[in-house]
Amino acid sequence: MDNLTARIIELSAGVYVIPATTNVGVITSENDSSNDSSVDVYLIDSGCTEIDGEYVLDVLKAFFEQQGQYFTLKAIITTHGHADHCGAHNFLKEETGCALWAAKHEQGAMETPIIQGTVLWGGYPPHEMRTLFFMPSPTYLDRSLTADETIKLSGGRTISFMELKGHSYENLCVIISDKKNKKVIFPGDNIFPRNEIINHWIPLILNPVQYMESLDQLCAIENVEWCIPSHGDFLKRNINEAAELNKIAIISTRTCILDSLKTKKRLTAEEIVKYVADKNEMKLSFSQYALVSSTVKSYIAVMHDAREIKMEVSDNKLYFSLPVQK
Repeated sequence: MDNLTARIIELSAGVYVIPATTNVGVITSENDSSNDSSVDVYLIDSGCTEIDGEYVLDVLKAFFEQQGQYFTLKAIITTHGHADHCGAHNFLKEETGCALWAAKHEQGAMETPIIQGTVLWGGYPPHEMRTLFFMPSPTYLDRSLTADETIKLSGGRTISFMELKGHSYENLCVIISDKKNKKVIFPGDNIFPRNEIINHWIPLILNPVQYMESLDQLCAIENVEWCIPSHGDFLKRNINEAAELNKIAIISTRTCILDSLKTKKRLTAEEIVKYVADKNEMKLSFSQYALVSSTVKSYIAVMHDAREIKMEVSDNKLYFSLPVQK
């Protein structure tokens, strides 16, 4: 196929990535059969829709045919349960019979995807949020993964996992180590590369404090040759620069929220969202509004827990303000 090398990129022996709106990881392992042309494959995420699944499957078929091999898709390892990461799971399972794996705390939202829209909206979501972008078809797991598990691959390689909080309930970082302990990592949405964080300065975050801690966890992983965020550019070896830029974005949003409360005595969450969006020169669509609003409310909650912001109900409205300095 034309441009196949651009559609599936080798990162290290037996580890590849299919670049797309959601980057999909590909891990290969020679199976136990005597036929050396047979390969087991594990995917990391699948994309948002059936169309993404068809593309991934077409790339895999063309790639292994070119290698003179045939493959068995053993499992899809899910970094987390957002629609753009698991929306093609069901299609690929129906086509190949593969297993579906994810962290236990992602299972509820994957099996009952209206939870995702409910979290963003704060109640039963309108029809604009009951779409594939927010709410894929229910996905039923075959295996719940934990951070202490290890999967052995051919050639002395392993797959292991690290739990990363902050973006979702229990985002998994997938770590592939070779026999020399050099690593390729797929951290899901718990780090964004420069091109993504600059274009999306306020990414969806469930807990900014935990997200910052997860960035430190990623930077502490040794012998990382490649870090493949779920969206945007790949990171070669040093991921510290991207991590620092992510931290700056979080600090910037936190500062912006505090600044909003310095302009008036008290504000509603809606007014704070507008202030943050305006200051960042954002013209929000409905979907962007849903994501930014949810994220800003998460910041407010964490800052309230830290007693940086106080809240009160007055005139049947919920207001936020800065604590009185004593």
